[in-house]
Amino acid sequence: MNLKKTIILGVALLISTLTYAQEQEKKDEENPKWDIGLEGMLGVAAGNDFYAFNVGGPSLMLRLNDDWKLGVGALPSFYIKEGKTGAKLGVSPRIDYKSFVLIAPFFHFDSTDEWVWSIGLGYKFHKKKSN
Repeated sequence: MNLKKTIILGVALLISTLTYAQEQEKKDEENPKWDIGLEGMLGVAAGNDFYAFNVGGPSLMLRLNDDWKLGVGALPSFYIKEGKTGAKLGVSPRIDYKSFVLIAPFFHFDSTDEWVWSIGLGYKFHKKKSN
């Protein structure tokens, strides 16, 4: 799978997840007895013949103001490396602006004793506050 197709697939996945979350919020407003929603971050990152789909794990964050945060976190990821797939825990510095996240995850592969770096974008889902 080439980089362009992977990025398009990742963006499509983010858009479909966003659409589902927005539809779910509308349903929640119509039926306030249910408290269903998404929380966390979903991201896509790419490197040299390396692609990863990430979810946000635990993070240590420095809040600069209501919109900006800087930090580092763990990213459980599904990856494609040289045509092979797998799951791996990545570590990433991150810059959060409102609901958007710039990530630069890196992964260690024991079999080749190499570090693989990538860069990507994520979107944070927030639980809607109850009144």
